[in-house]
Formats: sequence, structure tokens, C-alpha cells
Amino acid sequence: RVFLVTGQTYLRESGTLSKIVESIGDSRVTLFDRALPFPTPGLVDEASEACSKSSSDVVVAVGGGSALDLGKAAAILSTHKGEVRDYINGESKLVHNSLPFIAVPTTSGSSSEVTSGSTLWDMTNKRSTGLNSPLMFPTAAIVDPELTMSMNQNLAAVTGMDAFTSAFESYWSTESGSISDTFALDVIRLFNENLVASCVAGDIESRSSCALAATMSGVGYSNSPPNVCHAIGSPLTLYWGVEHGQAVGITLVPFLRWVAPVIEHKLPALYGALGVSNLEAAVNRIQKIMALCGLETQLSNLGIGVDEMDLLITNIRWDRMSVLPRPIDRNETTELLQSIF
Repeated sequence: RVFLVTGQTYLRESGTLSKIVESIGDSRVTLFDRALPFPTPGLVDEASEACSKSSSDVVVAVGGGSALDLGKAAAILSTHKGEVRDYINGESKLVHNSLPFIAVPTTSGSSSEVTSGSTLWDMTNKRSTGLNSPLMFPTAAIVDPELTMSMNQNLAAVTGMDAFTSAFESYWSTESGSISDTFALDVIRLFNENLVASCVAGDIESRSSCALAATMSGVGYSNSPPNVCHAIGSPLTLYWGVEHGQAVGITLVPFLRWVAPVIEHKLPALYGALGVSNLEAAVNRIQKIMALCGLETQLSNLGIGVDEMDLLITNIRWDRMSVLPRPIDRNETTELLQSIF
């Protein structure tokens, strides 16, 4: 018996949903097609309750990162008691194995198909949170580039930029190592060579390369997690509704400039992955990729005013800054963000 988690429209409209259900057998499928772009704790509780009542043997999620995160959370919580907030707040602990979970991404960027976390969004209380446990790694990931062919330019851009940015953050983190660096550099190279084509032409070759890069990004950053760009991206999404990939990518350039002097020994390999020879060329290359993909590089173009800087700075996820190779404070962060207004 299969508990199938999807969004409400894409799989049904494309005809993929009917093929999946027919291949498994309608009587064996319990469909939960209510995945939203920003899954909430309440939605997770509803999904996990429905999963438990269905007596399913396996959870399958087909969709973007939000559908995969929702399915991943439902799979683990269906083997536990209580609400998701009990585990987020530390009142309860995840101790039982998850139901077998199969992740099938239809976008190329969240990397949720190979990670142990599930990001949740509390829009009412303006809080980004989630679950994370080694027990939550998917049992299997099926990455089929054909499923990404329906992405429009914006979706290809924001999802790809998410994984592209994560690779940089993983590379400069103090938790990085030779293996995570190898993944990060390959991810940067693949997106450098294919993200624009994936967004503009949408051909199967570039979509395949971006699908591979996104999955590799998740493997790499599971060992050396994203940090400062994602820390600032959270309030951009919570308070201004900026799409996740755009929110994390917009600060990539200023923080690459900021961190470059202390990772000088790692820069030649990074420049090689970008096909450039120096920092200014690297910055220009990133900005060009973002522009060609239709992404913004200035905070003011996202509807954020200079007078709102305090709100943004106050709500940064400062807990993610501990892995940076040099310390950063509120004043220096403010200066860096002012440079992209």
C-alpha cells in the first residue's frame, strides 16, 4: 500500500499522476495531493495522520522540494506519536525508523531527494523551521530528467539557483572536506555550463545536467551544510514573500567577495569550475547567469526598502553563521547587504 504525496495540479494536468496510480493499482494508493510551496507544521500533521490511517507500507513523494519535504516528514511522523511541533521544540525525539520513503523530484534544486531534513514554514509566526534526523534520509531517490521538462523558466531558475548557491556555501564552510568540496565544484561547474540553457531553452540535455547537479549538491551539503546565504534567505521569504532560490541567491555575490580573502587557497579550483581566472570575473559570471535566468541581483528590485534593513537583519538565522571561515557581526552584514540595494 502506497501513500502518494503530490501537489494539486502539475502531475494531474500532465497526465503523470494517472500513469503512476494505474501502474501501482488504484486500490493500493492513498493520494495526498495537498503539497504547498511552503509546507506548514499543520499540513505535516494532517499528512502524517492520513498516512497512519491508510496503513500504508511505503510513502512516495513526487514533486518539487516542498512535496518531498512533506512526504519525508509524513513518513517519519507516521511511526511516532504526537504533533510535529513536539519534535521541532525538542519535547519529543525521533527514535523509530521512518516508513520506507521514495523521493521523485520534478524540479532541480531542493535536493530533498538525498537529504535528511524537511523544511517547514510558519508564515503566521514568521518562522522557518523543520525536522532533521539520519532516520529521515530517503530510502531511494528516482531522478528522472523527463519529469523536469514541464518547469517554466522561473521555476528552473529559482530551484537551480538554490542548489548552485548551496554548493558555494558548502565549499567555503569550515565543515567542508575534500569529498564535499569535490561535489561542490562539480555542482558549480554543471550549473555554470547548463543553468542558463535549462531556463531559456529547456532542452533535455541541460535539464539532465541540472538534475544531476541538484542531486549532487544535496549529497555534498548533507556533509557541509548551507549557511549565510540561506540564513538571510529565510526572512526574505517569510517577510517579503521572495521565492526561496531567489532569496538565497541574491546574497551570493557579496558573500563570495567577503569570504574570498580567507579561502584564497581554494579559489583557483572555484574559478576553474566557473571558467574564470579571478574574483571579479567570478562575480561577473554569477551576475550574468542570474540576469540571463531572469533573477534579480538587487534587493530593491524585490520590493525591500533601505528603511526595512533592521527588520531583515534582526530576523536572520544567526545560528547558521558559526561555520563561516571568519566571524561576521550585525554591522558588517548590514554593510554587505547595503551593497546590493
